[in-house]
Amino acid sequence: MALGDITFYESGSVGSPTSVKYPIAASATLLNAGEPAAKALGQPYVAPAADATPVVATDFWAGIAASTSTNTASVDGTVDVFVLQKGLSYLCAPKTAASWDTQAEYDALVGDRVLIDLTNGVYTVDTTDSATSGLVVMPLDIKKFPGKVRFAIRQAVDYLA
Repeated sequence: MALGDITFYESGSVGSPTSVKYPIAASATLLNAGEPAAKALGQPYVAPAADATPVVATDFWAGIAASTSTNTASVDGTVDVFVLQKGLSYLCAPKTAASWDTQAEYDALVGDRVLIDLTNGVYTVDTTDSATSGLVVMPLDIKKFPGKVRFAIRQAVDYLA
């Protein structure tokens, strides 16, 4: 997995995000800072989000990891997670840069509901719009943020909502 795949668009615009320390199960896979933390309802643990998530009413996220998890292959650990907060938006690289490389192309995707892609340990943003996708593409000046997609996370995938 890659460190820092997802960053805050404007961390100070709605106040500093709160972080919570969550347990994470023993696994060979670490949850790195800047990666989405999935959280199953009724379970204590967070885990790295899977590919093609979050899907509304199916997948739930606790937030974005603020630290790298301390779990090992055989021992549970912990990880600090920035909780989802209404009004925050995030930046991430697109899965297919050519789909977002002009302002007109980017603007045509604003408002689309999309998913995160996980390929070779790197999280990116996909382009396919679906009513059940848990991320929403937000406006962005691509000259100021080249190679990035701004998105918000729908409340329907917040495990606390």
